[in-house]
Amino acid sequence: MSLVELGLADVHPLEGLAAEPARWEALRQRMNGRAFLRSEGNLVAVGTPQRVGGELLARSREVVTRFNRFYADVAASYYTHPALRAEHLVNPLLDPLLELDAAHPAATPLSRFDAVLEPDGGIRIIELNSVGVCLIHMRGLFYTIRELARGGFEADARALDQLTHETITNGFLRYARARNPSLPKRPVIGCLTPSGWFRAGQLLFRAAFQRHGCDYVYGGPEHLEVTASGVTLRGTPIDVLWADFFFYIAYQCARYQETKFPSKMPDFGQTPAQAAALLANKQFLAHLRDGRLVNISSSRAYLALPKSLLGWIHRSDRPIHEEDRAFLAAHVARTYGQIDRADGMLSLETVAANRGEFLIKPCQYGASHGVELGCMTASDAWRARLVDIWDDPSWAVQEFHTPAKTADGAWVSLGLSNFDGVLGGIYLRTANSLLINARDAGFIPAVPDR
Repeated sequence: MSLVELGLADVHPLEGLAAEPARWEALRQRMNGRAFLRSEGNLVAVGTPQRVGGELLARSREVVTRFNRFYADVAASYYTHPALRAEHLVNPLLDPLLELDAAHPAATPLSRFDAVLEPDGGIRIIELNSVGVCLIHMRGLFYTIRELARGGFEADARALDQLTHETITNGFLRYARARNPSLPKRPVIGCLTPSGWFRAGQLLFRAAFQRHGCDYVYGGPEHLEVTASGVTLRGTPIDVLWADFFFYIAYQCARYQETKFPSKMPDFGQTPAQAAALLANKQFLAHLRDGRLVNISSSRAYLALPKSLLGWIHRSDRPIHEEDRAFLAAHVARTYGQIDRADGMLSLETVAANRGEFLIKPCQYGASHGVELGCMTASDAWRARLVDIWDDPSWAVQEFHTPAKTADGAWVSLGLSNFDGVLGGIYLRTANSLLINARDAGFIPAVPDR
């Protein structure tokens, strides 16, 4: 088996890389030796880009379609079933945006479903990354595309670049044009982040959007100006605002201040106050309301963040499509929120006695922040942690599913990119630990077969 083969069913390397594995490996080693992949909060290693087909692709497409419908039902219930609002664990910071999005059913132009790829090829969704910060892995993808093109693998670079065009750029534009049919032919996308974030990565994002028909400007809140006539970023009028990194970090600031990132991040402690000030600006909200400025990620995306909401799949008293329940139960890891635990659907004693079958995770963290696996925890410590979190609605208990391994023995997980129920790209993450996450793992982009 060549060094580019992962040994997974229906997954095979891109054609140019498979034809010249030694030359690709030399390029890959050079890429992974540079500082870029070990910066801006990340520590990743690029693996061999793949192509996905067969049963795995068909299964992934159906999972995305059905799970997206579930996700939309959950987000909509915030408006249609006010009695359930407490289960969404909403930070009131974004209330002004939630009011604006009440009439817009599309939750986000792009989200990512994280899944365990089981040894038999099965897929188990373990969480939803509903907000556009899930695009953080694109910095690694855009870097890979650039280096493949420079390194003589032009056809493989084009295959990956076309994927980003279809799923990212076009995803943004479809969403934005639905909100504002008068959007310019070449719109200006403004990416708002906490001050000083992703200075290197933004250059790759800008180049990608420019390749595919958009202009792109980026900056922090100090670079944003709101006037009666519109919004500018670094002095450039913008048509579309991509503010996920700014609003999400503000929304989750307290949690991420507890996080040890694998590489240095600029300070973001002022982000909640800065976001609150922006959302108190009546001119800013007016521009969003009338469509002069399109906020690319609907605040509805935040309504499906809590992992405890996966428990709705097994509750007939929660409003989701009935025809999807059995399928979702077979393709989503069984998850128990605090309400499920209080209702006796799972006992502490069961989880304590069978710790190898369960894990605990914070409901609104991502990237494996705070996740604890029973199989990696001593019995006494596991019971103590269960006692600590059992009655806390900010923690979920989830069944553990052992992932598949690659040919060289690394554990592997799947990320399924979603645009309104349609599968975009797929990427695989690999790690030597069962705690596989986006910040410090192997990164392997995959192109779906046509």
